[in-house]
Amino acid sequence: MNLKNTTQGVLRGANVWRLRFYLVAYLTALMTFVAPLDPIINPPVESANAEETFTVPITHKDFAAQTGMIVYGWNHEEFKCLDFIWTKESNWNPKADNPTSSAYGIAQMLKEDSRNAFVQISNGLRYIEHRYDTPCNAKQFWKRNYWY
Repeated sequence: MNLKNTTQGVLRGANVWRLRFYLVAYLTALMTFVAPLDPIINPPVESANAEETFTVPITHKDFAAQTGMIVYGWNHEEFKCLDFIWTKESNWNPKADNPTSSAYGIAQMLKEDSRNAFVQISNGLRYIEHRYDTPCNAKQFWKRNYWY
């Protein structure tokens, strides 16, 4: 085995993970400071003007789907599995609180201390990738145990 090729492979892998980390951090910071927690879909009628352009802030589900695709390489099927789990756990409510444990937020992470939905989603995605590799693996576990 060539030591130079092994070292380059390790460094290349580390750079990919570093890039993923920075991308999640950037997206989290962006959503924390720019997007409101509850997006306004329809603007007030009195302020509507034909020449104004309205943008719809990113939703929690869109953020989770895009981050899963960009950072972890998951596809649409993986997002459907994630949607199944988090709908069962919290119905995508960032204020969901489990009174029988310390689970809180969209992902129902134990000891979650962030009240920001986008941080909760980032933490939940990282947890799923670390523990189950993919949301569909986590869904299979959830169906057997009713928790993940």
